[in-house]
Amino acid sequence: MSLCKTRAFDVLKKISFERIAGTEKELECAHILEDECKKAGIDVVIEDFEIDMPEIYEAKFKVTKPVECEFNCIGIGKSGTTEDEGISAPLIYVENGMDANLLDVKGKIVLLTGGAPDTMEKIKKAGAVGYIQIHGSLFDPEEMVSEIRTRNAFKKPDDDSNLPGVVIHILDAQKLLRMNPEEVNIVLKQNAKKKGTSHNVIATIPGTELPEEVITFSAHFDSVIYSSGAWDNGTGSITIMELMHYFNENKPKRTLKFIWCGSEEIGLLGSKAYCEKHEEELKKVLFNINVDMTGTLLGYEIAVCSCEEAVAKYIDILGKIEGFPIGSKVDMYSSDSSSFAVAGVPAVTFARLAPRGGAEIHSRKDVIDHLDPDKFIKTVEFMAKFSENIINAKVFPVSKEFPKELKDKIEQFKKFSQKPKKEENKEEPKKDEKVQDEKKA
Repeated sequence: MSLCKTRAFDVLKKISFERIAGTEKELECAHILEDECKKAGIDVVIEDFEIDMPEIYEAKFKVTKPVECEFNCIGIGKSGTTEDEGISAPLIYVENGMDANLLDVKGKIVLLTGGAPDTMEKIKKAGAVGYIQIHGSLFDPEEMVSEIRTRNAFKKPDDDSNLPGVVIHILDAQKLLRMNPEEVNIVLKQNAKKKGTSHNVIATIPGTELPEEVITFSAHFDSVIYSSGAWDNGTGSITIMELMHYFNENKPKRTLKFIWCGSEEIGLLGSKAYCEKHEEELKKVLFNINVDMTGTLLGYEIAVCSCEEAVAKYIDILGKIEGFPIGSKVDMYSSDSSSFAVAGVPAVTFARLAPRGGAEIHSRKDVIDHLDPDKFIKTVEFMAKFSENIINAKVFPVSKEFPKELKDKIEQFKKFSQKPKKEENKEEPKKDEKVQDEKKA
């Protein structure tokens, strides 16, 4: 019984509860995963790491002219702070932040359809004094309009800018634009420096022939507020656990590390922390296989390869051989595989995504009801076949060299992930003192 959908979904039911980064519930889930590894007789450890957990004291957003109208909102952590009276300014809608959207931004509060890091950089340079992001769907029921997902600002490690931001529901954003307001006001007060503790769970199966060579499997186990996280990413967590069971029975030539990452939802922090803590060990890591969401009844399979194109082609060929429909491409993916790629480890993320109108994530709609054990186990079986061929290869087949177009994307990703180094004391240098990376998310 190497792979078992019943066993996997039994674990999924145990961990399908809100498990926000840095909370007791996230730690509770970590212990459930740890216990499952121990029951299988596999060496496992839990490693903690520090995360930013900004505390919002007050967040308000309202239209002030020509009439007053207040909207429900939440503050964006680490974005900035205001005085008691807040910031009042004209509103401008900059959509996705294309250059043509940014001609008249200076001194204004901007409403964004998207909030990607490069867009945020643009509005700062254009002189915005505050911003509003949106959440949810125009078709959300009334009871979900107040359930806005918490989020932190995307900032480069050396970015100390003060640009207060709030999040409103997309239905309110539509109402706001129809009002065509002359002036709006943001009040945001927070302790942006507050810290918390998150955790990674790491299980190890030693290699039988080449134990010094390592392949890592990863999946995040945290969820967002209001979500049980059954699909995102309870399914990824049980996928790599089933692969752990498989390779525990079918011993691998190379050493395998199974890493359940905390705090992925707030910036891939668990995988970043792992790569930083195990920087020297990463020299032995040949490949990372990441899983972020599987098992939807209605859906389709993808593999995003942050490595040489040959891997994507191999996945495509293996899919045809096995009769498993899967699309593959070379790119960076917004999941823990990207942390490994930035650290110099070739990586791939496997996922089963839903069609438009299908299963949803990051809300109360992410529940086990939309998942299917049979679809789930087919994905795991394909991944086991792919992984086994790679892990037990006579000559390891994946190059550590990244193609140029991917190197450029990795460099862009690094801008928001590398940590600044502490400055050395020039006047009184300490003998043999090494400069350590500053622990700042």
